[in-house]
Amino acid sequence: MKKVVVFGAGLVSRPLVHYLLKHGFQVTVATRTPSKAEALVRGFENGRAVACNADDNQALREQVRDADLAVSLLPAPRHPVVARACLDFGKHMVTTSYVSPAMREFDAEAKRKDLLLLNEIGVDPGIDHMSAMEVIRGEEKKGGVLTGFVSWCGGLPAPEANDNLFGYKFSWAPRGVLTAAKNSARYLKNGKIVTIPAAKLFAQPEMVEIPGVGTFEGYPNRDSVSYIQTYGFSKKVKTVFRGTLRNPGHCKLYTNLIRLGLFDDEPKHDLRGLSYRAFMEKLFGQPLWETIPARLKLPANETPLAAMKSIGLLSTNPISMASGSALDVLAERMQESLKFEPGERDMLLMKHIFTFEYPQKKTRAQISALLVDFGIPGGDSSMARTVSLPAAIATRLILEGAFRIRGVVVPVMEEIYRPVLDELATLGIQLTEKKTRL
Repeated sequence: MKKVVVFGAGLVSRPLVHYLLKHGFQVTVATRTPSKAEALVRGFENGRAVACNADDNQALREQVRDADLAVSLLPAPRHPVVARACLDFGKHMVTTSYVSPAMREFDAEAKRKDLLLLNEIGVDPGIDHMSAMEVIRGEEKKGGVLTGFVSWCGGLPAPEANDNLFGYKFSWAPRGVLTAAKNSARYLKNGKIVTIPAAKLFAQPEMVEIPGVGTFEGYPNRDSVSYIQTYGFSKKVKTVFRGTLRNPGHCKLYTNLIRLGLFDDEPKHDLRGLSYRAFMEKLFGQPLWETIPARLKLPANETPLAAMKSIGLLSTNPISMASGSALDVLAERMQESLKFEPGERDMLLMKHIFTFEYPQKKTRAQISALLVDFGIPGGDSSMARTVSLPAAIATRLILEGAFRIRGVVVPVMEEIYRPVLDELATLGIQLTEKKTRL
């Protein structure tokens, strides 16, 4: 029986762990909170829960040594530590996160040691890559030449659960979402590279229609330009854009929270004895309903005051942490206040727009590919399923010897994306396509 160690037992881990257990693998869930791991493997004889602090490199290495493959669902900075252990002990690795520069440096060594370190095998990144490449390669076989690619993705509350001023609820830890909101972005538009500094990331959202669901705000997602090489695009491609979808009003709200410094992770403040309101007053002065509008140079009804109040940032309740940054406090209030209630659904939206030329036919066409997936009330969220099932399927295929490719890899080659997408379709996760002549 092949052995898999899964590092992390967070909000997206259950579908992956259960998929692997049901497919007969010996699965060890290693996390600093054993009770979470025990809940994941309960009822499975081939499941095991162990206490493992991700910051304890030696304990982490021991778990990798005893497995055939390691899945890292840890925070992104810990992935290279897991990868280093995998390389030292000759084990394959799977993670859903973006390839970092530190991870990329392992490519040559992984190839030399006949190992696969598979990254970006979640939803965004992951399903977005695989579904895009499926369409592109399919049209190329029909004589199509790609000239433009736009991709949108967002995890949101289902419409009936969209009931707060943030238009958002967290199906995973807020800190990662907030940190990502501080990234700059680059994309290719009509042959020219456009760079958006972090401070202006939300400044000019585009309105994006998702058929049958509604209209959403979209903003650029990280560095789209790098995917020109990743996807193997030719110079014929003049537009490459990857964006994130949010509910209307999100971009204005986040812009003002950032302007207030509430996304700042430094400095760390002494929070002992402070209420949330007292901490806000420490940052902005008092009274807050005057100082915050003055800071933003906006009327009070256009500031985030109501949203801040709705999550308890203006309450007199004591802050539970002894020290932390503005970002730490904001993330803690969001995690407590913007969560899904039992029975509520989330949804995952993905929309690709491809533009193709067909030189032999002297025609042009646009193809849209759409995924709308909802969470299961009382069961797994859509975010959990779409993030972790691709990784679970890929893990199974690696251990069954289905992939020959080696090195630090993202799933843009057919030997990976074809079988993963095929199995996702059997699990109800599949994009639908529509082709329109231009």
